[in-house]
Amino acid sequence: MSSFYKHLSIRSKAVLCLLLCCVFSLPFTTVKAERIADLHKVPCSLTVHNKSLEEVFELIEQQTHYAIICVDQSGLMNRKVNLNARNTTLENVLQLLAGQAAFNYKCLDNNIIVKAGAVTDPGDPAEKNISGKVTDSKKQPLPGVSIMVKGTKRGTITTENGDFQIKANEGEVLQFFFTGYQTYLLTVGRSGSYQVTLQDDEKVLSEVLVTALGIKKEKAKVGYAAQEVKGADLVKAREPNVISSLTGRVAGLTIRNTTDLFQDPGISLRGAKPLIVIDGIPDQSADLYKINADDIESMTVLKGASASALYGSIGMNGAIMITTKRGGAKDLSVDFNSSTQFQTSFIRIPKVQTTYGNGFKGEYQYIDGSGSGPEGFGWIWGPKLDQRDPSTPSGYYETPQFNSPVDPNTGKLVPLPFLSRGKDNVNNFFRTGVITSNNISFAKSSDNGSFRASASHIYQQGIVPNTDLKNTSFNLSGTYNMTKDFTVNGRISYNKEYTHNFPETGYGPTNYLYNLILWTGPDIDVRDLRNYWAPGKEGVQQRHYNTSYYNNPYFQAYEYLRGYDKNNTFGSVDLNYKISPSFSAKFRTGINQYSLNRDYREPKSYIGYGNKSRGQYTLTSNTYFDIVSDLIVDYNHTFSEYFKIHAQAGGSNYYRNFKGDSSNTDGLTIPGLYNLSNSANAVQSTNWLEERRTASLYGVVDLELYNAIYVSLTGRNDKISTLPTQNNSFFYPSLSGSVVVSQLTRLPEWFSFLKARGAVSRVSSGTLDNGYTYGYLPSYDKGTTWDGVPGLKFKDVIRNPSLKPQTSDSWEAGVDAKFFGNKLGFELTYFQTKDYNNILTIPISLGTGFASRLENGHVYQRRGVELVTTATPIRKDKFRWDVMLNLSTYRRRLKEITGGDRLGYLKAGDRSDKIFATVYQKDPSGNVIFRADGFPLEDNIQRLIGNNDPDLIYGLENSFSYGNFSFRFLVDGRLGGMMYSTTNQKMWWGGTHPGTVNHFRDDANQNKSTFVGKGVVVTSGQATYDTDGNIISDNRTFAPNTQGVNYIDYMTNTSNGADVNYNYYSQSFLKLREVTLTYSVPSKWLKGRVFRAADISAVGRNLLLFTKMPNVDPDSGVDNLQTPSTRSMGVNLNLKF
Repeated sequence: MSSFYKHLSIRSKAVLCLLLCCVFSLPFTTVKAERIADLHKVPCSLTVHNKSLEEVFELIEQQTHYAIICVDQSGLMNRKVNLNARNTTLENVLQLLAGQAAFNYKCLDNNIIVKAGAVTDPGDPAEKNISGKVTDSKKQPLPGVSIMVKGTKRGTITTENGDFQIKANEGEVLQFFFTGYQTYLLTVGRSGSYQVTLQDDEKVLSEVLVTALGIKKEKAKVGYAAQEVKGADLVKAREPNVISSLTGRVAGLTIRNTTDLFQDPGISLRGAKPLIVIDGIPDQSADLYKINADDIESMTVLKGASASALYGSIGMNGAIMITTKRGGAKDLSVDFNSSTQFQTSFIRIPKVQTTYGNGFKGEYQYIDGSGSGPEGFGWIWGPKLDQRDPSTPSGYYETPQFNSPVDPNTGKLVPLPFLSRGKDNVNNFFRTGVITSNNISFAKSSDNGSFRASASHIYQQGIVPNTDLKNTSFNLSGTYNMTKDFTVNGRISYNKEYTHNFPETGYGPTNYLYNLILWTGPDIDVRDLRNYWAPGKEGVQQRHYNTSYYNNPYFQAYEYLRGYDKNNTFGSVDLNYKISPSFSAKFRTGINQYSLNRDYREPKSYIGYGNKSRGQYTLTSNTYFDIVSDLIVDYNHTFSEYFKIHAQAGGSNYYRNFKGDSSNTDGLTIPGLYNLSNSANAVQSTNWLEERRTASLYGVVDLELYNAIYVSLTGRNDKISTLPTQNNSFFYPSLSGSVVVSQLTRLPEWFSFLKARGAVSRVSSGTLDNGYTYGYLPSYDKGTTWDGVPGLKFKDVIRNPSLKPQTSDSWEAGVDAKFFGNKLGFELTYFQTKDYNNILTIPISLGTGFASRLENGHVYQRRGVELVTTATPIRKDKFRWDVMLNLSTYRRRLKEITGGDRLGYLKAGDRSDKIFATVYQKDPSGNVIFRADGFPLEDNIQRLIGNNDPDLIYGLENSFSYGNFSFRFLVDGRLGGMMYSTTNQKMWWGGTHPGTVNHFRDDANQNKSTFVGKGVVVTSGQATYDTDGNIISDNRTFAPNTQGVNYIDYMTNTSNGADVNYNYYSQSFLKLREVTLTYSVPSKWLKGRVFRAADISAVGRNLLLFTKMPNVDPDSGVDNLQTPSTRSMGVNLNLKF
């Protein structure tokens, strides 16, 4: 609009001024009534903050077919306005603007004539001053609410504290408009002051989503499945890793939460790992501990390749879009949030037997800690504890133990009572875990821009002694309007993750549970091991009951240290230039850099698998750097109120550099001195470098028809450095669309909204699953060194110059519907993905000089269903109840096999998550077949025992609010799926499982063979099998098994317990994930005080667990000797200044 006026000639301007003067001199009634009436039929939607009228009028011209003409004789076009008017009419928008900026307007055909002047209505004296305050349902002030006197052009907007003043007559009606809330009507009475509460409007809540490349779209216009979680839902009952807070809140997203300190949760979206995007910049470093929940505005999950195709190969499995907070209100605002949670108890912890102690087959006698002979070789199959013996001084059975005193006369160890001193070793060893978080932020905006700065510190004290994690973050973001057409947005964050020690995970001697639960009997009180150095051998020899196989848990906690020091910087800059009303350009660049130093300190006498360490020190340093830059041209034009187009075209360049080095000693000359120069022998060192580059061109076209039909077409071409040059450039398109049926046809009154959507896409990838850069390209290995000169050799894999990128074709279809005034709604989605050209390693004859070759092959199919249901069963007066239910399921099948008819035990058409394991042979009736010696007969092939993937993933969230109180709880879980439990298997094997307490064990201690396995033996005949293990013929006869065996021999050779489940268990569970009870201090109590708002919450996380899985929490989906699962409770305080 402004450019139109500027380019007129002097003569034309004079004519235009005369025309405008004539128009405004005419009575209002001279304008055609039908043209004025049309304004209330023209759809218009605007949300602006501190924009000039000139900028706002240009936006209106883009949305409608009206031209706005103005003679700017009094600076009218420079007046700043704020507006929150979504999905309304042009008439309403003009009235709101006129009330703020004081102008008159008239409509003449397709032109709206605007003239500066006081906004008055002759018949409305407007002599009474009306004031008040506008708050939300939680009594929090609402700034920026638009207020109009109905039927007039008088209006205003609320201040930062929600206050307003306006002139109106008694009997007139005030209209209150604000995005996300229902319009409120107030009839002016005798009172001059009013308190107004706006209620949430379900029609517009969460309707704007952040999609690929940071493009914001109304949800009705999106043709694929997507869900948004507000940042406010993540901060109260928080998790150390913010991704864990999405558990149960998004259909199709599976979070496998680990119980181990400082370990990342597993993330799976529709059965594959999604991309993480922060403020439009892809983050491939996969470290989400660096992001503080207090700095997050929202997290949007884009499901599937169609949603994230614009990110290319890295977005082929969908994306999680993280949008951080930016500058807010005009006045300076300060927010402070503090949270403390205590991990005071366990919801799942291994329960060990306390009836039998260390030893083997009922014998135990400490000699020298070597574990041999009567020490029982480290087993917990020893004598029964707490047995009375009147012949001993204590009255109990006595035997020499590791803490026995030495008889000064004989020099032998004095026998001690063999008692159950360590009945509660697990709880006695662990301590209370603590998670504290403190965040303070400052935000301000002005006519020229805005800024936000924040500082955060999170401290996590692990339940294992001497373990913790410190996480400190600083964030700064801002927007500056260089001119009315040129805007700069920037953000930079710094994060430091530090711990001097965090516990080792996985089965083995480096895991404290290995030494505490599996291989320490209840005759040992773990508290007696706190003094972990042998007297007179401090720093050289640890003190323990067994110094050949196991480590003292306290020695491991305080001397075997794993340090971690990571410094991460993440920043981005956006340069936005508006070329014309329809064209704009953006340049965006983002940098992600970190340096990571890790040190491993292994003390002298530390026990590996039977090996005593001479002391070891390892120092590793990694440096990661990536930069991605985009140049985007944007075209946005409204041809009419029935047809709109939005298009973008751009190019991107991504570069990644990852390098590191590692050095370790060969023993330590001086115990306890951890320095590379203290190596007993030559230091061993290695280093590595990886680089990767991707150059891309992409485009997107969004079409909008009749405000109801939306089509989006995207295309991207990537050229990637990790593939052979013949096939390192590839193009992939996507098409999505939606139809809002309720906009095209009249539905029954109870049917509020109906939308059908669908999407199809193709995305390719040349990225290696293992993260290596050169794995698909010819390279060399270091060969044999001859006469001091190192040689080179080919790797044992033949590189394929015709290797193609891995590709996924996907499609989805869905329906969104709302009923009964939006009190009930659902979103149903079906998706299907075909993954092909997977890059495989195929074994070949060693006679070629190589062991394998790379080629494309195998075809997999993923498909599933997702359902999101929302409901508001009660919304009355001060009480509201909201419900959200997320359900999803998916299956992955192997559709085609390359290079054979089998992939392991899988055949074409099989589910790819089938679990095959070594099992026992069974007769036709399902009875286990035993050998003549009484032990079960193993099958000669592995058999299917179940599937790994769950049948159903669910989450149910309930929110209640009444006045200033709100209560929320979230339950989630999985149904179906099997998982292997190392913890249970090793407990059966080692003798610590409670199920091993029985009379058979007592008999075994007396060398009796009384245990008879339940099953049959073959008395005659034989069976023949095909290659799949199916019986071809069978003439066997069977009889019940009657052969007794020693129970301890049986368990140490089978380790399956009494029931034959092969240590696979159902991973079904239901968990009370989150509970919060919040009280918001009424704003009237804070008036005139330092705080604008305050609330305090009692919070709980992981409070209850229901599962048939024994001893471990199935939440992680994997058990390799996991940390016990804890229950957290605490408080959260939020203050706004």
